[in-house]
Amino acid sequence: MQQLKKKLQRAADRFMASKFAQKGVLALVCLTVSVGEAMAASKGAAGFTKATQEVSSYQTPVSNLMKAIAAVIVLVGAFNVYFKMQNGDQDVKKTIMLTIGGCIAFIALSEALPLFFK
Repeated sequence: MQQLKKKLQRAADRFMASKFAQKGVLALVCLTVSVGEAMAASKGAAGFTKATQEVSSYQTPVSNLMKAIAAVIVLVGAFNVYFKMQNGDQDVKKTIMLTIGGCIAFIALSEALPLFFK
């Protein structure tokens, strides 16, 4: 048994000393690493694809929410303008412009939101 073990050890040493064996082991290691990276990359790409689809699914509800916020801005701004006009304040024009500007900004952003996902 001991003799067989020594013969196998010598054969393995001779095999590993040859250039052909070294190149073969190197090629096997490179192949293993590249296959592992390809598998990891495909799983990562699938994860990014799923995340993109998930984020894109929120596009319509967020756009509708922004339009609803614009409607609230208009209502609050209209009451604010009405009360300022009743009290005789001097900055009614400023309040009107701020209300209209906020409303336009929210509507424009809600319409531009789909362009970010193309």
